[in-house]
Amino acid sequence: MQSRNAPPSEKPAEDDDLLDCRMAMLGLDFNAVKQSDGETLGQIMRECKRCGLREACAMDLKRDPNNPVWETYCPNARALIALTEAKWPSR
Repeated sequence: MQSRNAPPSEKPAEDDDLLDCRMAMLGLDFNAVKQSDGETLGQIMRECKRCGLREACAMDLKRDPNNPVWETYCPNARALIALTEAKWPSR
């Protein structure tokens, strides 16, 4: 538990490990995305926490994190891919 005067941590204590892992696999840095597009990141976090397919996501990340099957069911797939493409624009 943080004291009232302690500075807030970079990520909320209840931050989502699945989202962290997926972002890392995509080469996205949480803090950089928060700084550049905090509103989108907030929407992604909320959607991820209430997703009904978290078990499938965890299994896919454990089995083969590079398998693009997650894009077929993840409600955040479009947003995460867009953030990745913004970071790594094709030339």
